[in-house]
Amino acid sequence: MLSSRSNSSADAVEVEVVRPDDGRLESVWVALFIAAVVLLGALGIWARQTPATLADPSASLTTAERQLLLELSIAADEIEFMQGLLGEEALTLGNLTQQALLPLFVGQDFQAWQTIEQGCFLLAQPNTSTAFALSLQAGAATAIFYTPELVHPPHTCNELSGWLRMDNNL
Repeated sequence: MLSSRSNSSADAVEVEVVRPDDGRLESVWVALFIAAVVLLGALGIWARQTPATLADPSASLTTAERQLLLELSIAADEIEFMQGLLGEEALTLGNLTQQALLPLFVGQDFQAWQTIEQGCFLLAQPNTSTAFALSLQAGAATAIFYTPELVHPPHTCNELSGWLRMDNNL
C-alpha cells in the first residue's frame, strides 16, 4: 500500500509491506496445539495410573488348593442359606455333616476339620502345613482365610487376622 505525505522540504513516499494471509503460520499453530493435547493426555494417563499392588494370594495356591477354595466358597454360601432356615444351632460340624450333607464336610477330608469356636472351622491340609479357616459367625460377614504355614492352630477366630483373606479373591 502506498501512502503519500506532503512535507515542506520534499514529497516523501512511504511504502508499507502487507503480507498476504496464505496460512503459513496456521499449520505451525495447529501442530503446536496437537502436540499440547497429546502431551496433556499422556500426562493425564500417567497421573491416573494406580500403584502396583501385591500379587493375588490365590496365585500361589496349587490346583488342589484352588479347588478346595472354590468348594469352600460354595459351601459358605450354602451354609449361610441354611443358617437362615435352621438357625445358629446348625453351625456345628455334626450338623453340617449330618443335615447339610455338604461334600466338603462329608468327604474323606472330614477328619481334618476342627471347630475353633461356634461358627468358625479350621481345615488343616493333610501332609502339608497349609490350612484354611471358614468363619461363619453371626453378625459378621462370611470369611475364608488361608495360611501357607500353620505353626499352631488358632483358639479363636480373632487369631485369624494374620492369615490371608481369600474370599475377596473369588
